[in-house]
Amino acid sequence: MKVNDIICGFEVRRVRQNQELGGTLWEMTHLKTNAELVWVDNGEDNKLFSIAFKTIPWDDTGVFHILEHSVLCGSERFPVKEPFVELLKSSMSTFLNAMTFPDKTLYPVSSRNEQDFMNLTQVYLDAVFAPAVYENPCIFWQEGWHYELHEEDEAPIYKGVVFNEMKGAFSSSDTLLGNALMRKLYPDTCYRYVSGGDPKHIPDLSYEQFLSAHREYYHPSNAKIWLDGAVPLERVLTLVDSYLSRFKASENSHGIPVQTPTPASKTVEYYEIGEDEDTAFMTHMTLGKVVCDWRDRKKLMALTVLSSYLTGSNEAPLKRAVLSSGLAQDVGLGVMDGVAQPYCFVDIRNTEYEHRDAIKDILCQTVQRLITDGLDQDQLEAVINQLEFQVLLPDEPKGLMRNITALNAWLYGGDPMLYLTHGELFAALRQAIGSGYYEDLLREVILDGSNMAEVYLLPSKTKGDEERRLEHERLAYAYSKWTAQERDAVLAMNRRLESWQSTEDTPEALGSLPTLSLSEVSSDPQRIITEEFIVDGRKVLLHKVDGNGIIHINLYFSLADFQPEELSAISFMTNLLGELPTVNHSVLELQQQIKRNIGAIDYNVTAYSKKEDSTQCRPYFAVSCSILEERVPAAMALVAEILTDTVFTGAEAAEAIGEILLQGEEGMRQSIMMDGHRFASSRAMAHFSADAAAQEQMEGYSFYVWLRDFAADMPGQMEAFQCFAEQAADRIFHSGRLTLSVTAKERALEAEAILSLLDKNREQIPEFMEAPVDGMAAKEAIQIPAGISYAVSAGNLLHHGGCYDGGLAVLSTILSYGYLWNEVRVQGGAYGCGFRAGETGNVMFYSYRDPDPHRSLRVFGETARYVRALCASGETLDKYIISTVAASEPLMTAAQKGAGADADYFCQITYEDRRRIRSQMLNLTADDLHRYCNLLEAMSEQNARCIVGGSDALTPCGKDWAIHTL
Repeated sequence: MKVNDIICGFEVRRVRQNQELGGTLWEMTHLKTNAELVWVDNGEDNKLFSIAFKTIPWDDTGVFHILEHSVLCGSERFPVKEPFVELLKSSMSTFLNAMTFPDKTLYPVSSRNEQDFMNLTQVYLDAVFAPAVYENPCIFWQEGWHYELHEEDEAPIYKGVVFNEMKGAFSSSDTLLGNALMRKLYPDTCYRYVSGGDPKHIPDLSYEQFLSAHREYYHPSNAKIWLDGAVPLERVLTLVDSYLSRFKASENSHGIPVQTPTPASKTVEYYEIGEDEDTAFMTHMTLGKVVCDWRDRKKLMALTVLSSYLTGSNEAPLKRAVLSSGLAQDVGLGVMDGVAQPYCFVDIRNTEYEHRDAIKDILCQTVQRLITDGLDQDQLEAVINQLEFQVLLPDEPKGLMRNITALNAWLYGGDPMLYLTHGELFAALRQAIGSGYYEDLLREVILDGSNMAEVYLLPSKTKGDEERRLEHERLAYAYSKWTAQERDAVLAMNRRLESWQSTEDTPEALGSLPTLSLSEVSSDPQRIITEEFIVDGRKVLLHKVDGNGIIHINLYFSLADFQPEELSAISFMTNLLGELPTVNHSVLELQQQIKRNIGAIDYNVTAYSKKEDSTQCRPYFAVSCSILEERVPAAMALVAEILTDTVFTGAEAAEAIGEILLQGEEGMRQSIMMDGHRFASSRAMAHFSADAAAQEQMEGYSFYVWLRDFAADMPGQMEAFQCFAEQAADRIFHSGRLTLSVTAKERALEAEAILSLLDKNREQIPEFMEAPVDGMAAKEAIQIPAGISYAVSAGNLLHHGGCYDGGLAVLSTILSYGYLWNEVRVQGGAYGCGFRAGETGNVMFYSYRDPDPHRSLRVFGETARYVRALCASGETLDKYIISTVAASEPLMTAAQKGAGADADYFCQITYEDRRRIRSQMLNLTADDLHRYCNLLEAMSEQNARCIVGGSDALTPCGKDWAIHTL
């Protein structure tokens, strides 16, 4: 195959080999429709297909977000209600989803299995080009919005999956701030609109507008098709051509107009906080400006360099200047790319509106001083080194990451390879050091305020109530204006929607979907070879995984002899290492050394369960590093210095700890509102297993309370914490507590040098920690200032005489994509839901961004009835088994493989256990499944429950519920 060759309706336009891509990049054009296709031919086993459409919003209704959901709800060739969900149940996919961006919608699928890959590709092509939305408005009502009304005299409400998803998104101050900034920066382009949809405007979208958007934008001439990996090219192109050839070429390019520079502006908006929260230092502000267009990649990466240089840590010069003033608690410089005209912004968090001018003066004065003095060239070099290292560690699926990156230029008519190669870029960035380039760029983005947009987000205790009141008034007004005929039409619509949602797909419809056979599934799970050595009396684990010149090192220091109530303080210490000076280095010197010698480093706390014992666990302070092979000796010396010589005491350290504490408290507050199901599950499961109880203290709501209480009495508690941290570090960081894990192609003796760099204390450390596990069916709720909720019901199998097996993994698939999906997501309107059964015995039901968490809890409690009906139906379990096996072997980076092998080691899960679990999956029968019903019923009565939600959602909670607040 060469340039100008025609293959399956596509003409080859350009061919380039590239070492960084590991193969050849082929560019093709579909002759009939001008659809563009790129194939990264790199031989990777994971095969990816993706089709993207340029989708340009014209209002805030979120039409393209709703389309993203809706086209996956049935199509011409696959007339089932939700092919997307059926594929989640039955395929061996390694990625299966869709996503909406400010100016594009992306539909990617991937699989290691060739036939599965072809099946997925066909279903997605049929979905985007021949969706059932034209014949079935129920899809729009379900995924977008509708008036829910069942009786003539009841008040209607808005309901819809995207509507509820975006209600959750709008609970985030980050979302509100970003939306407001883009409205000011792009008043004349599509970027002024919320592509995901503003809940206030989603109900403005009509079904006819929804269909019109699909007709116009989901056209081959507006498509960018991406193939990645060892795809069967002719098979794929033949399939793609069979869909594209149904269309004629369109001349509509859907161009995005260039936004001319806007004058300086200022906007004040508000976000919801709790009635009892203090408004002091709760204002957020951002200053932003458009800096270039998509072509100037060097400038965008240089701004990323400056972001790290100026605000990458609390001691970075711009952040330090603001923090030292006491006028704000956090500052960050960021770059928003992936749009036609990227912008740069400075975020200032937790300040007062009255401080705005003083903060702007500090920003300008600091930047002017840096420009006058010149930026530190060694520090710039160190930042560039670390950014270049990060390019070597892409997330999985790598093919999807390449696809999204390529669209940064390709979507706007540029070279799809522009953002995929990095060698020349980093060389240019280094060459620019000392030339004045970075200083000039800094002058442009900070000192030149002529086109700067300022957005201020102020706390409001009434905004949430006002928005809910306005929504109720709008609904009441709509209801009052309905004629009898219109009201009857709404009632009929709800009956039609409910009937459709509750009607099962016919066997004929389900049979239209391509499926795999169980014979496609290996009976043996993937294996990571782990070797164990004893070095100087300590355990060293070697996971033999090729890291392409990068070694991944995990240090696990046992915390088993600490008290459970001490774990929160130890968890907070993970935020301090690398952010406080050591005996030999200042913070800036230390961080420069880290950037030079360590590609990535992370400090965290974790707990692993004891096999078949829910009362004990192994808690660890873990340090994870990714390092170039030649840098390992220097990196290990640096890690040892950080662990053993960090200075926790003194006034300077106290000031730094206080700043990090306030930032951590705010970060946890935002996390609870945006990921409430995670905190609800931690809270509920803490009643049943030691590892969950430890995690609750280290990362859950209990940890947030510890941060909040410390921040509220910082002067009174600081000295005691500093003493604790100093003593804890002396106890923790010695080789007697350490298990060293190395993920590399072969044994790395340089990594083992860390053992000789740490104190040789030989004190006897217990292997396990006992945690208080009460087994209570507690009912708790965490009240947040938001209009959306999360619900969890959780327990542990061991408390009911059960234990984990492979069948429970299959049951998780069945419930998550069957019963719960239909009851909680489809009919209940929650954005997400699921059931998880972990190998440690922990089990949980959850809902995510849920309009009615109490309804979801009732649904969770009725699971056994569904399982009994499924067992009696005679439905084959093969598809669920195939999907479950695939999910058990996700795509993983080398670092993730090493961490997974570590988890198995600490949880005492052997490869033989993995084989036994695989066998249980593959041989699961309806009788096996039926045996879980009694267990599910017992747990429905004795599980702990937790809701995270707004005041309206918690109103039905009875007196037996314990209510907590942020």
